[in-house]
Amino acid sequence: MKKLYFSFVNVITFLENLFCAFGLVFATVFTVLQIFNRYWLHLEIMWMGDLILYIFVFSAILSIAITTREDAHTAVDVFVERLFSGRRSARVAKILINAASLGIIFMLMPTFFAYFKQALSFDEWGTLVPWFNTSWLIEAVFIMFVLCIFHLLHNTAMNFVALRRSEPEGGVTL
Repeated sequence: MKKLYFSFVNVITFLENLFCAFGLVFATVFTVLQIFNRYWLHLEIMWMGDLILYIFVFSAILSIAITTREDAHTAVDVFVERLFSGRRSARVAKILINAASLGIIFMLMPTFFAYFKQALSFDEWGTLVPWFNTSWLIEAVFIMFVLCIFHLLHNTAMNFVALRRSEPEGGVTL
């Protein structure tokens, strides 16, 4: 069961990295092509700009889940490094920060879910490209929050297991 769980985590990690890398490379390459088309060939492709924007936004949304997976909260990491000196106390701080993050996400989840259900039920069409349904952006944000919950639970469990297995600092036990 443990092997199955960690292989599931590896698949999610691979897919997140793949989609984010693809999105960033796609957005970069097609932005260069769009600039080439617009200024050198004088050929404007209207829908390409929207597509590039949507792919980039999807990658940015997915990067939030990846940052959570890597247990990296930039401002919070500086706080933890300054305030907590040892590995055990830093792990306890990470567990508390993850618990607070989970609490905030769970508190906001009913609102996110209501928007998600609305996006599934009602289409929202793009402004420049009237046939392009933009409801998927809201759906992607909800999926990103679900991934964040998964990663926060996983990181908290891994920190808790590491905390339980490590030797206490200075003879102090938790």
